[in-house]
Amino acid sequence: MAIGDAGKEQFRDAILEVRNLHVAAGIAPLMLMREELVTNDDFSDRGGMDNSTRDHFLGLLVSADKARRRVTHNPDNLPLGDKIAKAIDAAAVIEDAENPFGGDDIQMPSGNLFQLPWDFSGADPNVPLNSALDIPSSNGVLLLGALDRAIVSWTRLNSRDRTRFITQPDSMRVYGLYQELFAFLMTFGGDENRVDVAQVRATDEPRGPANSPNRKTETAVGAA
Repeated sequence: MAIGDAGKEQFRDAILEVRNLHVAAGIAPLMLMREELVTNDDFSDRGGMDNSTRDHFLGLLVSADKARRRVTHNPDNLPLGDKIAKAIDAAAVIEDAENPFGGDDIQMPSGNLFQLPWDFSGADPNVPLNSALDIPSSNGVLLLGALDRAIVSWTRLNSRDRTRFITQPDSMRVYGLYQELFAFLMTFGGDENRVDVAQVRATDEPRGPANSPNRKTETAVGAA
């Protein structure tokens, strides 16, 4: 399945042909965050994630939120939400810098439709589907679900049919999804939220799930 074909599983509702290049700019930092998540060994730990992992993903989320603000058409400098960045650094002064992309102050030519540059079919090993993953950590499952929902939501914004920039209402819709990611990281992440896990999962037993304690089929070593 080539790039541009319909996504599968958690990406089945993604609209992969859009007109707005800034939609791709908003999705890009989320794709980096996703690549980091599915390859991070902390999400193989059922006990939770440590402070360094939580803070790393908070930084990636701030980067994604910065991109959201930058691609929002906001000529009146209306507030676009700064709770995420303020919560991470209480001493910081959050300012919406001038848009680095020109063209929001004069009518520009309409752009053509293009395919998003990611393959959501499962063929790209860097963008694995749910069925290809085994994430024992409940934190990882929650974060991945919220992250993939944010990616799909970007593709479904009404602003996807604009040539550039997203509207303020669309921006705030995305911001709500980012707040959910932020809440998961702060509520369940960090050393203070780790829990003790004593048992091995049944599927990790060297002799198979049937030999896990409390299974009726459990057998002793050397049993006939």
